[in-house]
Amino acid sequence: MDRGGVRRVPAGTTVVRKAVRSARLQVRPDGTLRVVAPPSFDVAGFLQRNTAWIEERRVELDRLAAEGRGRENLLLLHGRFYRLVPGTRFTVDDTRGVVACPPGTALRSSLTRMLREEVSDRLKACPDLAGQGPVKIAVRLQRTRWGSCSTLGNININLRVIALPGPLREYIVVHEAAHLREHNHSKKFWLLVSGQYPEYRAAEAELRRYWVILERNRVWGSIGATD
Repeated sequence: MDRGGVRRVPAGTTVVRKAVRSARLQVRPDGTLRVVAPPSFDVAGFLQRNTAWIEERRVELDRLAAEGRGRENLLLLHGRFYRLVPGTRFTVDDTRGVVACPPGTALRSSLTRMLREEVSDRLKACPDLAGQGPVKIAVRLQRTRWGSCSTLGNININLRVIALPGPLREYIVVHEAAHLREHNHSKKFWLLVSGQYPEYRAAEAELRRYWVILERNRVWGSIGATD
């Protein structure tokens, strides 16, 4: 609240004014706030009334991000944190925990190539879902999802998937491959998924945790900045 007694919206809050019936509040993975509200709505008062809920949500996000705390400047790859160093070519040294890469966009292109090859191999391992024909695979950085599947049978995979441990990378491919047969999240869809990946509920919970970690990771943030 300023000296005139007018409440102010906290710094870092994104306010989107729209012709909506009621305000919507989101605590983003980095702890900042996003509010969608009608043009004349009192956003500052709305936030003040929801202070307790905001704090609870931030505590929960901090809990989910615990594994990445203090490692924000390291590259998360295949479920491990690596120190990123300059190099003449892209190499991964698991023993030393180091990824070497030339400057510029080489890191993104190398990770993209690595992930596309892996997804292609994993699709071949589940022909009951993907079928025998070729599937078009696109790897790109997506802002809200790990992957998607079009009605034309094209699979889009978020580049961030390469950051995940092997079992979670496998689950995402199974999930999207199941959409080649069921373009929804119906009971039949989840039966297809569970037939290939019985522990899918645990995987979904882990994916939420990794999303928060990646949202707070500066290396992955810099990769996204190259769009």
